[in-house]
Amino acid sequence: MASQCFAATTGAGNGVSGADAGRRARAAQTVAGILAVHNEARRAVGVAPLAWSAGIARYAKGYAASRRGDCAPRRSPLFNFGENAFVGKGRRWNAPALAAAWVDEGRRRYDYGSNTCAGAAAAASSGSSSPCTRYTQVVWRNTTQVGCGRIVCDSGDSLLVCDYFPPGNYGTGRPY
Repeated sequence: MASQCFAATTGAGNGVSGADAGRRARAAQTVAGILAVHNEARRAVGVAPLAWSAGIARYAKGYAASRRGDCAPRRSPLFNFGENAFVGKGRRWNAPALAAAWVDEGRRRYDYGSNTCAGAAAAASSGSSSPCTRYTQVVWRNTTQVGCGRIVCDSGDSLLVCDYFPPGNYGTGRPY
């Protein structure tokens, strides 16, 4: 089973094997892709970009790995972070594509003027979270750091968990 904790450094020139250097280069590309998705959404609403946190990424990967058996995008027990989790059907999903899916979903449904989310009532009645909460966490004005981990679950689906600090989606205020 595959799992990834993304580090933003490469191994070139420090005695790291070619395979390790290749993995690190791909991880750095993944980090850049995840940050690009997040920061484009943030730029569109006028909030500062996020920075990558390797420590938060290690936590996110560990929590994602604990869900390998059921591949459930459930909230982790650590509430120090905001959190997004998303399951993509099959292995073809990469981390930036998973992040883009929740940004696109929320951007379409969130109405800043009324601070409401189309589809939120239906989600609540089914026990799901609002379809906008992943998006509003991405663009939450006070959040400054993100770290993510992706696994391939036993089912073959892909689970991405991103954790955010400081957390967003608290109170009834607007995200930006």
